[in-house]
Amino acid sequence: MIAACVSAALTALVSAFFPITPVEPYLVALAAATDYSPIALGIAAAVGQTIGKTTLFLGVRGALHSERLRGWVDAAERRREDRRAARCERAATAPPSGAAATAVRERIRTPIAALVALGRRLLALLDRPSLAAPILLLSATTGFPPLMATSICAAGTRINLPLFVAACLIGRSIRFIAIAYAPHLVLG
Repeated sequence: MIAACVSAALTALVSAFFPITPVEPYLVALAAATDYSPIALGIAAAVGQTIGKTTLFLGVRGALHSERLRGWVDAAERRREDRRAARCERAATAPPSGAAATAVRERIRTPIAALVALGRRLLALLDRPSLAAPILLLSATTGFPPLMATSICAAGTRINLPLFVAACLIGRSIRFIAIAYAPHLVLG
């Protein structure tokens, strides 16, 4: 049991930095293949992921105070604005494209754009102290907005470390315990 919990925590720690190695499938397989407690496995994974996200949070917070990084960010923003202005200029002088192709692109883009816009609005609300904990808890529990993005954005706000850790640990515990129980519900 201890080895399974340690492996779940380590897998979750790695997945905190590399989202292409998600801990959820590992947790489902571990819970399905063993008779170990889904609660223990879920909490172990939540602890590992919280350690990783806290490390990310503290690293970004420290980097935000770096003068060299601020210079790079300012230069990148100027380049992005220049490219945006050039694109707008080209779009104003370009001939109109086919209406049917544009309509199809807009139908596909609209729901995705709405979801992205909602995520951005939630991330923008992180700077409000009364909303930071609920948004972090929502992100840690559901994955929307993604916890990695939330951790990075939260580092630039006034949220304190204990609140960040608590929201992340509680939300991830809820998520991973539910995921670890899934095989027991399906397999009986």
